[in-house]
Amino acid sequence: MVYSSEMVALLQQLRSRIFAEFGMRIRLADPELLTSLGDIGKRSRDPFTRKTVVQIMSMAGIPFQLEPPVKAVENEATEKRDVTEITYRGTKIYREKELPTESKLASTRSQTKQMYRGQIVYK
Repeated sequence: MVYSSEMVALLQQLRSRIFAEFGMRIRLADPELLTSLGDIGKRSRDPFTRKTVVQIMSMAGIPFQLEPPVKAVENEATEKRDVTEITYRGTKIYREKELPTESKLASTRSQTKQMYRGQIVYK
């Protein structure tokens, strides 16, 4: 495939990021570059890499979409279960709320609480 100068510039920006995250080298002469780039874009955790892969695929005229956000997938689950939303290193994570059971309540009552570096420690 013949790449435009804008696509080459975006691929140059992705080279070091993809090598750092996946250990793969991007070669413009590779005939499977765009298909492997689409796979990398779906697996990547870096938002810049994901956004750039979408731009490159749109410039190439290939219909490409990343996975839908986790929240849209779990909308059905939130109706049935309590789900908390936590931001961890800039990524939103959805977890089920743990309801305390009788045994957990009894064990926490017998322990003493103490704060250590902003966290509760049971002794």
